[in-house]
Amino acid sequence: MREIFVAGSGTVPVSNKHPLGSGRVLARQAGLAAMRDAGCTYKDIDALYAGTVMPTSPAAVLVGKEFGLTGIPVVQVSNASASGLAAAHEALNAMEAGTADVVLLIGYDVPTNTDNPIAAQGYLPPVALFAMWAQRRMHDIGTKPEHFAMIAAKNWNYARDIPFAARRPDHEVTVEEVLASKEIAPPMTAMMITPWVYGAAAVVLATREGLKRLKNARWPMARIASSEFQTEIYGDRHIIEGAIVGPPEISKTTVAAALDKAGVGPKDVDIVQVHDGFAVEELVYCELFGFTQPGETEALLEKGAFGPGSRAKFGLPEVSTDGGLIARGHPAGPTGVFQLIETNRRFRNFDDKVGICHLLGAGSTCITQILTRTDS
Repeated sequence: MREIFVAGSGTVPVSNKHPLGSGRVLARQAGLAAMRDAGCTYKDIDALYAGTVMPTSPAAVLVGKEFGLTGIPVVQVSNASASGLAAAHEALNAMEAGTADVVLLIGYDVPTNTDNPIAAQGYLPPVALFAMWAQRRMHDIGTKPEHFAMIAAKNWNYARDIPFAARRPDHEVTVEEVLASKEIAPPMTAMMITPWVYGAAAVVLATREGLKRLKNARWPMARIASSEFQTEIYGDRHIIEGAIVGPPEISKTTVAAALDKAGVGPKDVDIVQVHDGFAVEELVYCELFGFTQPGETEALLEKGAFGPGSRAKFGLPEVSTDGGLIARGHPAGPTGVFQLIETNRRFRNFDDKVGICHLLGAGSTCITQILTRTDS
């Protein structure tokens, strides 16, 4: 596999205040910021890949015109919540094939109207389905609402250090505060679920050869060691439609395959960015990824696992270190790009060396990328 790096990044705030129809503007701002960070211009870019979800967000080819008319291929990828990582997956394939050495990857979503694409497909509201996950876990394992609140509070507090996060509290959020917020679908409260927001994020991906074009390439840098893309397979009591993200096991097989391709295991992982739109998900994924065994996760959470210092104290990774979907926000198309940006930030500012970026898409798909720190 060719060495491919996250060489620059740019963001705009995640917010519910962006005006409808401003997608091209926000995508341009994020893309220009990423190119400035990497030290390149659009003339240095071999291809543009874009991840979008909402049907009325602007077409990627129109976003490309915001940067110039250089004749490069512009590829738009739509795969529900996983669109950002799906676009990255396709960009990586092109770079692996040798057709591009420097790629601008943008995730953006700001529609021109407020139509809900999930509702249009006839699904139950996602919060209702994940509340069912939570209720089932409470029945089977004895999980309490306080455990979901611990995850949410952790993620809200991580977001305090993220300037573009949608939910950036001005105080340390407590478990009691999360539990006291408005109940949406028992046991999920408003502070345990992702908000409805818009935004844009971009990264410049470069091969080692492509890094020679970038004036600001700096180490350490995240290298994308593997990318795995799977869809669900049939199992007992399978729900063919309406499960939003499919059976939980899809995350287990996809992450295991990605780790194997990267030549690392669960014990090597320092940080994890997951599809944590609802607090119950983090508990489930920590077990499916091989970090903990069912029945022990809640007890570890109570002791502070998966938060700051988790690696040193418990040998377990920190999870959703920028606040995740719950607190950073989930603007759909950009979410996977934000995960790549956060992993790169952690590699540059902390001692982390191995990270997982994981997203699920309605329909049901799972995409996982393993990033490793490279110092030169």
